[in-house]
Amino acid sequence: MKKTIFSTILIAIFFGLAACGGGEETAETADTTEAEVVDDGVRTIEIIGTDDMKYVVAEAADGLVTGGQAGQNMLLQSIEAAPGEEIRIQLTTVSNLPATAMSHNFALVAMGTDLDAFTRAALTARDNDYISPDFEDQVIAATAMAGNGETVTITFTVPETPGEYDFVCTFPGHFAGGMVGKLIVQ
Repeated sequence: MKKTIFSTILIAIFFGLAACGGGEETAETADTTEAEVVDDGVRTIEIIGTDDMKYVVAEAADGLVTGGQAGQNMLLQSIEAAPGEEIRIQLTTVSNLPATAMSHNFALVAMGTDLDAFTRAALTARDNDYISPDFEDQVIAATAMAGNGETVTITFTVPETPGEYDFVCTFPGHFAGGMVGKLIVQ
């Protein structure tokens, strides 16, 4: 009798878990709220957004230029990439503040974009993850906003034209606070 009840419970758990599977994400989905381990050959760069409005990385890696320390992490200054390379940015926010006061994103813009104008216009675009519709045509890739403990991910193809492309957090005040870097395409 005990074996039958135990078997019945195991079968119910198995079917219950199988029923929770849900649909798969489409290729168009750019952002996620959980860190995912993906082994698809795409270079993944794990970035942390901090309360002091900086992009940091936990460890040095090929193609990352760092400078200075931020606690146990290194300040991210730039990312070096080859033209046409596919890159995945995985941004995690670590904060002691609520998301309404401290969230981060990663917005990579076209070469030559006026960052002052871009970030000023972003101030009024709260409902669009602080990306102004007036500047969307200058955005190469951008994540959604991430509050404390959240991770957002974007995969994009590096532009073919060599040069320096800016990336910035568009949350109000973060550009002025120094949350900016360069994608160096060479």
